[in-house]
Amino acid sequence: MYDDIRNAHAELREALLGFNAQWPGQVVSGVAWRLPLLREQKAPDVISVERLTGNDAIQSAKAAFSMLERASGQAPGTVMRLPGYFEVRDCLLDQVRAINRLKDALVATVEQTRLEMNLAKTARPRLLRAALGAGFSMMQVSRHIQAFDAAPRLLVFTWAGHTAGAEKVLVKDVRELLLVRAQQQAAEARCSVERTPAGLELQSIASLADEQVLHRYKKLAPHPRLMFWFSEATRYDAMVHANLPVFIRVGGAPKVRELGDFDRAARQAERPDRKPRVPVIPRMNLYLPTTARAITALPAGRLETIASTYKG
Repeated sequence: MYDDIRNAHAELREALLGFNAQWPGQVVSGVAWRLPLLREQKAPDVISVERLTGNDAIQSAKAAFSMLERASGQAPGTVMRLPGYFEVRDCLLDQVRAINRLKDALVATVEQTRLEMNLAKTARPRLLRAALGAGFSMMQVSRHIQAFDAAPRLLVFTWAGHTAGAEKVLVKDVRELLLVRAQQQAAEARCSVERTPAGLELQSIASLADEQVLHRYKKLAPHPRLMFWFSEATRYDAMVHANLPVFIRVGGAPKVRELGDFDRAARQAERPDRKPRVPVIPRMNLYLPTTARAITALPAGRLETIASTYKG
């Protein structure tokens, strides 16, 4: 049942081993920042970073690229992160793309197994652990390595401290769940379905189509991100989650705004362009999708000529 997952994992492991044997020889310079492991599913108010350079940065990055399992003492549901960058002599795009394809293939194999077993989407991490071991992390397996075949003029590392992730939920699924709950409540209270709490919630989505999407928001833990400037524009040309070190070409002598410690007390202000949320069923934390922020498109040519793993 799990052989396909194990085979996909073995292929990824072999590729990571070969990649880690090759890329350090291309490094001219680089910096990484070690973050403390989370030992509970709650981010601390202060996150101190440890700056790594030279061989310490390279060895830590090799370990991070290969770390598909949680470290000893790392809490389930948390992610090991090692933000950083390396300037390299030659282009590593082909090797990095190959690694990312194998990561995607492993995730796709887990998904195919889930479909064959007719399980819910939430079963994917459980299937991965059943096939490979209790410590495996779907988040660490699936995240990509980033590489740019160009030398930026500026790199800015920052913390994202107020990000909320939106889980998409179909109205049809909410309706089915509420109907079952309303019927149970009606039987217990000996009243009509319409008069139950769940029945009233059903009425609040009566005008919504089954295929309409609602958003369930979950506040994400503070996480580092990295912005790149290749052009002379004032707005960044690319931004990535700084989960793993990125590769850039040597030659630009970029200015680098390094990652500092995270302090929640110093970052209480919400972003000024935060969109108001329209509640649908507050008890279930369900809202109408917010209108996307108007973002000025990047001028043609700013990234078109730069080969990279970046997808925007």
